[in-house]
Amino acid sequence: MYDKKTWVVVTLCSVALAYLFFDSQKQARLAFEEKQKQEEFLRKAEEEKKAAIAAAKPEANATTPAATDPQVKPEEQTFILETPEVSFVFTNIGAGIKYAALKNEYEIGDKKIPIHVNDEKRNPVGAFTRGVNTTDTLVYSYLPEQSTPGKSVVFIAKTPEGLLVKKTYRILDDLTKPGSAYLLDFDVVIENANAAAVTLNQWTIALGSTGPIHAKEWPNQTTYFFHDDGSYQYIEATEFKGGFLSKDKASDERVLEEVELAGVCDQFFTIALQTKQPYASSLVASPYDIQFPDIEKPLNGVSAHLRLPTESLAQGEKKKISYQIYMGPKDNHMLRKMGEKWGNIMNYGWFSPISRLLNSVLHVIHAGIAKISDTWAWGISIVLLTLVVRISIWPLYNKSNRSMKRMAKLKPEMDKIKEKYPNDPNRVNQEVMKLYKKYGVNPIGGCLPMLLQIPIFFGFYRMLQYAVELRHEPFLWWVQDLSQPDTIGHFLGFPINLLPIIMTLTSFAQMAMMPKTGDKMQQRLMMFMPFMFLIFCYSFASALALYWTTQNIFTIFQTWITSKLPEPQLKEKEEDPTKPKKKSFMEKMIEKQEEMQRAQAARGTGDSSKLRNVTPGKKRPPKTGG
Repeated sequence: MYDKKTWVVVTLCSVALAYLFFDSQKQARLAFEEKQKQEEFLRKAEEEKKAAIAAAKPEANATTPAATDPQVKPEEQTFILETPEVSFVFTNIGAGIKYAALKNEYEIGDKKIPIHVNDEKRNPVGAFTRGVNTTDTLVYSYLPEQSTPGKSVVFIAKTPEGLLVKKTYRILDDLTKPGSAYLLDFDVVIENANAAAVTLNQWTIALGSTGPIHAKEWPNQTTYFFHDDGSYQYIEATEFKGGFLSKDKASDERVLEEVELAGVCDQFFTIALQTKQPYASSLVASPYDIQFPDIEKPLNGVSAHLRLPTESLAQGEKKKISYQIYMGPKDNHMLRKMGEKWGNIMNYGWFSPISRLLNSVLHVIHAGIAKISDTWAWGISIVLLTLVVRISIWPLYNKSNRSMKRMAKLKPEMDKIKEKYPNDPNRVNQEVMKLYKKYGVNPIGGCLPMLLQIPIFFGFYRMLQYAVELRHEPFLWWVQDLSQPDTIGHFLGFPINLLPIIMTLTSFAQMAMMPKTGDKMQQRLMMFMPFMFLIFCYSFASALALYWTTQNIFTIFQTWITSKLPEPQLKEKEEDPTKPKKKSFMEKMIEKQEEMQRAQAARGTGDSSKLRNVTPGKKRPPKTGG
């Protein structure tokens, strides 16, 4: 029976590995197409930059009238504001940020092509629309006399509804503060030139669009979010697809009581708009498709818009609304220094406290390593952080290991009990519990380190998954990017990732050194665990495989040290008569087993008197006659 179950596990693992093999054959064909795409992207980016610089010259800054003929395609002009980290490229069509080119963040596999935050095919950040699926085609006039070269740009236009809209974007005065190089002050002045009053919340401000940067990025990393009245909420773009408990929908609107921060983000980058004076509003979002070469199903991108305040403007009345716009990396270390609201953009999930703590310690370690040498600094920091975590739980691990050894020594006695009561599992459990009590063995003691490692593992995983600091960071001689798999080549289209293979080998070595507990079937299943981790983690970021491999090597060393210590003795537990007797966990479990056994015996004989009455006593009311 056990052999059949083992073969089922082997078959399932083989099927999963075969699927991974055939799925990854696409990588060889994708490489050439991606290279061509990157070269075309770089050429286009250079042309746009030259055109933007030319348009920003004084002689090119003539006022452009708003388009009145919808059949005539408006002529686009672009303008640039630059900080040490970002080139903000503005367009006069919609008077918003067409994209932000990050100077120190690059496309995967190429340090020549800068990351562009915001999808250029959709609305610019700051554009006015009537909804998420409409495009702002209004041509604004650039005001050179009110703009400051290199510091601010000002646009103005009159909408078809008769609103006079003036937008001002400014670089912050102090660029030394954390995150200030990715921020812009954004002021909107709206004047009602109509005879009748106008309600503002029929218009929305585009928060931008984002989606996966590459085909292997996890779809659930693309989200839209908001900070409303002190609480954060994140919604994955994949929810638009519908599912067992939801329906497909073209858009989603969330009513906000007092919006403070809202935006969109992917795995490593975000666009966020902060209201300087929070107001009641609603966030409207919708998905769009992002197609990658040679991938059949497109991945989800997401666009979001924030409605203007719910108030009316009378004739000639003006309204000024002030915001700050962030377009840059999801750098937890930097965002935390900007303030709690900005820091909460890092959606680590349930294990947020652990992930934030680990990220902070990682930065402290990296700061020290970088002073010595910047070569492989981030990889070395991950190794050292892993060692810090493992050393901190060493006492618990040592106690657990000794507990497992003591349980292994009890195995002959446990086998005798099973032989004595082959058809009475309840009696077997009861006698085993007495055996644990007799020798003071805690059966769950060996599981504690594993249970403790689960939140640490997931906290580490989420932290490394979002760590934009690791992009393009090399380690050892073959890892080129710690945020990507460490592929050293392909075999028949199958990527050869070295670190996950080393991780699996060290996992087998670690398990071979552990005391053998449980029956043969449990031991066989445990031996397949490293193989399952290889399948699921094979295409993960090399930083995660580095962490897991380092942990395995340390555990092997730790087990070797423990093996040199004297073996734990299996002695009967002695009770101290001077201390008040208190029921232990084992005693409570034994009592529970005995109670269950008595209950089953009572049901079998039909004698309910042997059952314990657990119903609380209730006084009967006094008789009143009758």
